Amino acid sequence: MQRICKQCGEQFEMTEEYSAFLKRVSPMIGSKKYQIPPPALCPNCRLQERTCHRNERFLHKNTSSLSGKEIISLYDRQPLWGKPYEIFTQDEWYGDRWDPMKYGRSFDFSRTFFEQWVELHKAVPRMGLIQVGNENCEYTTGTGYCRNCYLINSSEYCEDCFYGKLLQTCRNCADCSYLYDSELCYDCFSVYKSYNCTSLSFSKNCTDCHFSSFLIGCRNCILCTNLHQKEYHIENRPVSKEEFRNFLASFQDSHAKRAELKEKLRALEQKSPRKYANILNAENCTGDYLENCKNCTECYDLTESQDCRHVHTGVKVKDNVDCSNMYLKVELCYQVLGAIEAYACAYCMFIFYSRNLLYCEYCLHCSDCFGCNGLQHKQYCIFNIQYTKEEYEDLVPKIIEHMESTPLRQGYEGQAGEWGRFFPREYSPFGYNESLANEYFPLTKEEARTQGFYWRDIADDIPKVEKIIPAERLPDLLTDIPNDVLEWALTCSITKRPYRIHKPELALYRQMHLPTPRKHPDLRYDERLSQRNPRRLWKRNCMKCEKEMQTTYSPERPEIVYCEECYLKEVY
Repeated sequence: MQRICKQCGEQFEMTEEYSAFLKRVSPMIGSKKYQIPPPALCPNCRLQERTCHRNERFLHKNTSSLSGKEIISLYDRQPLWGKPYEIFTQDEWYGDRWDPMKYGRSFDFSRTFFEQWVELHKAVPRMGLIQVGNENCEYTTGTGYCRNCYLINSSEYCEDCFYGKLLQTCRNCADCSYLYDSELCYDCFSVYKSYNCTSLSFSKNCTDCHFSSFLIGCRNCILCTNLHQKEYHIENRPVSKEEFRNFLASFQDSHAKRAELKEKLRALEQKSPRKYANILNAENCTGDYLENCKNCTECYDLTESQDCRHVHTGVKVKDNVDCSNMYLKVELCYQVLGAIEAYACAYCMFIFYSRNLLYCEYCLHCSDCFGCNGLQHKQYCIFNIQYTKEEYEDLVPKIIEHMESTPLRQGYEGQAGEWGRFFPREYSPFGYNESLANEYFPLTKEEARTQGFYWRDIADDIPKVEKIIPAERLPDLLTDIPNDVLEWALTCSITKRPYRIHKPELALYRQMHLPTPRKHPDLRYDERLSQRNPRRLWKRNCMKCEKEMQTTYSPERPEIVYCEECYLKEVY
């Protein structure tokens, strides 16, 4: 069945499988099942609406509302709408000096659900950062069990890592994204189990490889693509150890020569075949970056998962639809952003170890709650008020029926009521340019505001340093850069934004014979992510055998794209 997106006007398919899932996930309250309506937005608009509520990387100076302590926070002191949020440190939020139940309120049937939900959302204190078990990682969020890390996000079990996204069990790495079980890596993207590699992408089990992509099990390779278990290669041709070492020495420490090699790699990649998708050991799956998965349709960044549709970023999850950032035994969830070990939840954000939640946010170890925020170890609560089981099962159906008859908001004419809609974008705590949605669907300030999102004009703090110099004035060779650089601020060669080099960072560059970067960390971050294809599928034919395939490479793109069989024949 074809439907028209109420936001962008694009046509999208409502499959029988999707309809069957909605019947399964629809909550049973008391003896009656409350059917979740079909989506009014297309998959991309649903993803955008969800992820605009998640900030992974933009940090601000703030103050704990409980202790007055100066802290680093996901939330700016100046809100984009409404009153400022109350912000606690993580220890304060988990502590017993406050009670989220004191913010409870009775449901008012003369008002809309979302009007009342947003009042609770604004009132309940929030954690400044999301961290678990870290040591000396003040400037990180979405991190767990990390040590001595700086400006990384969505990462676990890392040590001495700087400027990265989705680093898992890594050490001494900088400017990397989607890096797993690796050490001494710099400027790497989508790399697994590798050591001492720089400017490497889409590769696995590599050592001492530089300015290369799509390598498996390779050692000592430079400017190579699509190689398997090769050693001492330059531009895909075998060379002697001496020739390799001389070439390596020719660009180490030099910013200018490394920049030349990076441009050369991009030219080489345009001539090399690409596999239609990064899918490994997967059965009946479509999307990209899938490993050890089964029956996952239009999913991205999933590992060891099955029976999912439109799920973005997940580990060991099952039977979820239209969800993002799901980890470890999340099952039968719909329209959820951020979950760990959750079951049978819908329209929720950041819920952990919970089940049977509806329209809840930041709830831990809870079950059978509706419209709640900031609760721990609670059951049968509505808007942070405790009810008996009988009272809960009597009141929740009345609220759902009220939501079904209440229009969502201006600009969404033609939709059904509030029931079955995710949290509105105008209630996000973040500007669109601060949110994860901007990584998936980049917009200009004007475009974002036209679409109803907020935008934060980011102003850099002026560093208190001895002097500020343009980064391009730094010496080309790392060996010529003095320790005094730690006392300076540099201005990005492209954006002119100021940034600093930190002592552990400089030590890593010297250990790896790397020049100090000339670009602001945010620009380097964006350039790495630009290597990723959009989270969208196109039908096109293999450029070798003409077999039809679904791929994230749009038909008009210049790359040479092969189906899996043709690609494997080419590489192996």
